[in-house]
Amino acid sequence: MKVQKFSKKLMFAAAVVILLNFSNCKYDDGPAVSLLTKTMRLTGEWEVVEYDNEKPEGHLYLEFEKDGDFTFTYSYDGYSYSYEGDWEWESGKEAIEVTVDGEKEEFEILRLTNKELWFEDEDNDEWQCEKE
Repeated sequence: MKVQKFSKKLMFAAAVVILLNFSNCKYDDGPAVSLLTKTMRLTGEWEVVEYDNEKPEGHLYLEFEKDGDFTFTYSYDGYSYSYEGDWEWESGKEAIEVTVDGEKEEFEILRLTNKELWFEDEDNDEWQCEKE
């Protein structure tokens, strides 16, 4: 009898998690369902593979850390530089606000999976990134 009660509770908990994730991960080009939270999917290092419908020269990397730290790194032809700042969710986790050297920029998320991040910046340029 106890096993059956535990089983029902487990099924109920699983259903709640699925429903919360289903209603919580809608982006224009995003997946319908994900078992990972948005923060879990966003956290990590991303390589920019397309910017404004073109492949960027050199290598662009964006790193989002779980604690809110952000790093932008660019390298090309032996030259490299990085900017550090902070990030936070905006607009009900539909956008990310990045602050670097006191300057804020908001990115509207179009797609966020464990391996893909697409967003649009304030100039309406689309960025497509792949997780490293």
